[in-house]
Amino acid sequence: MGKPFKVIQVGFGPMGQIVTKLLLKRKNIDLVGVIDIAKEFQEKKITDILSIEIDSDLVITSDLERVLTKDIDVVIIATSSFLEKITPMILEVVGMGVNVISLCEQLAYPYAFHPELSKKVDAAAKKQNATVVGTGINPGYLMELLPIMLTAPCEVVEKITITRMMNSSKRRIPFQIKIGTGLNKEKFEKKIAEKKITGHVGLEESMQMINAALGLELDEFIELPPIAKIAEKAFFYDNIEVPKGHVCGLHSKGIAKKEGKEILVLDFIAYSGDHEEFDSVEIIGIPNIKQIIKGGVHGDVGTASMVVNLIPKIVKAKAGLLTMIDLSVPCNTAKIWKE
Repeated sequence: MGKPFKVIQVGFGPMGQIVTKLLLKRKNIDLVGVIDIAKEFQEKKITDILSIEIDSDLVITSDLERVLTKDIDVVIIATSSFLEKITPMILEVVGMGVNVISLCEQLAYPYAFHPELSKKVDAAAKKQNATVVGTGINPGYLMELLPIMLTAPCEVVEKITITRMMNSSKRRIPFQIKIGTGLNKEKFEKKIAEKKITGHVGLEESMQMINAALGLELDEFIELPPIAKIAEKAFFYDNIEVPKGHVCGLHSKGIAKKEGKEILVLDFIAYSGDHEEFDSVEIIGIPNIKQIIKGGVHGDVGTASMVVNLIPKIVKAKAGLLTMIDLSVPCNTAKIWKE
């Protein structure tokens, strides 16, 4: 048996806490620091906040420099969906020669939409022999990496349709707020237009990753404005009230074309209610392939697992800014130790 991987977790919000819980459960991980700027967390033990039966003396601090040393293997950044906001921290971490895994959706495939930032991060990481990867359940796996892998036995690929259908009431509160749950339709559309709520972030990154992996040379990428899903009856859960006729979620759609022909169609549908959940990939080609995950993959559990399972992979990866298509096949790594 080798040594555990030394890890720092940055961001202790609802998603960050789910990641932290999994890190604490893994015997092959040594969590040496938890960072968050929120005042209510400062100098508190993580076990005072997390409902988990694990002994830990770790105290939350706002000072990354206090725990960031060259012997850290990976820093996990779970603070923002937007690359510009986390780039300064990425540069600080890779400047120490330490690897970065982030939940930032825009980092999943940043080259097309943030070319200059991508070059800057890539150069800084290569200079210090560090690796940077953005991942999660989506983007990161379900709507890009899995479809890419499913094309392997195809002689020809003509079109790929990817659908993620989920019951958002099972997700954490910030996700429900992000998709407009509880708003009336007018407020939903206003907040989406003003970018006060984002809906799903990552459809464009997913399409760009598939395009790059398969060499499709697509020439048009469209992300349509999110469409509100309206509650047919009133309900209340997790301290969120949704009156009848108000928004209970949304439908986001991405389309990528070549010479006017649809090649990729991505449907992201998340709303509260008693409805079927699934993740599906349909490939039209030779042969046709249709893969359905009944019940779907729980987004929060899946995202935390993708991040934590990636730790041994990124430690062995080449230096620079990478994506999930640049790494070895993802898998559960709970039994893999540092060499």
